[in-house]
Amino acid sequence: MIHKTHRTVAGNRRLRPGGRGQHLLNVKIRAVTAKRERRQKLGGIFWTSALVVCLAVAAWVGIFTALDKFFFSNPDYTLKRVTFELDGVMTREEALEETGIKEGENIFRADLAAAEKSLRAIPQVAYVVIERHLPDHIAISITARDPVAWVAPFEKDADPFDPEKSLLVDDSGFLMKPRIIQPEFYHLPVIYGVRSDNIRDGEPLHNEDLHSALALLREVQSRPECLLSIRTMNISKGYCIEVVSDRNARVTFSSEDFSEQLARLRQLLEHCRESGRELESVNLMVRRNTPVTFVQVAGPPSRTAQNSTERKN
Repeated sequence: MIHKTHRTVAGNRRLRPGGRGQHLLNVKIRAVTAKRERRQKLGGIFWTSALVVCLAVAAWVGIFTALDKFFFSNPDYTLKRVTFELDGVMTREEALEETGIKEGENIFRADLAAAEKSLRAIPQVAYVVIERHLPDHIAISITARDPVAWVAPFEKDADPFDPEKSLLVDDSGFLMKPRIIQPEFYHLPVIYGVRSDNIRDGEPLHNEDLHSALALLREVQSRPECLLSIRTMNISKGYCIEVVSDRNARVTFSSEDFSEQLARLRQLLEHCRESGRELESVNLMVRRNTPVTFVQVAGPPSRTAQNSTERKN
């Protein structure tokens, strides 16, 4: 009886539901269900994205069609006037060619950004303002760099105002080749003796001697009472600046402390003006006993020369 009971218990264990096979079946069912849900979710995202893209394309086409109809193909927006303020940099024809803007085209098709970039690339141009005035007008304004001198080659018989060999320079040392030489450019000082291999149109020149010369020009312009008007400057020696004035006086400056030297020069020029003498040269590098020479004025003819002239008559 005991053995029989044991066999019945063992048989009951084998017949109990929920074994390993049932567990595997449940796992497979859950995997299939999750996979189906992922496919449905991805499909929903795809169709939603496709719908959004279609709506965006349709909106873009609609907007573009409306813009073309009301703006880009509208004859009311035909460009009829292009006005320029060129500040003497170039002619109107040159400006139209540089910008690529043409009268008769649609005002919205004119590429103002490209036109501004083209004008800014010209070395002599400092600032550019381009404005679109609807319905048919574009205004272009240029502000030129302000040149203070010429940088010329130190060659015998060279024309200092030849734009093929000489360049204008502004107060910062920026070099530029003028397209049109304005009359006032001929009155600018000429700087000779710049020693550099980097003298190029449209680039700043980082040259210590040149910047010393520009500093002297600034000091002279800020002190009109110094009575000096510079015609040429020679910086080839490096340690000094040799100046020729508009009255052909030769003035030698050291490359520092221009204010003190100009004060002494002013006293000397005032003395010349009061005494009627003409300055020929002065070396301001020497603080004490400054070397000065004056133009020799021819005196009255001698008695012998007068008698000789009377006999001939």
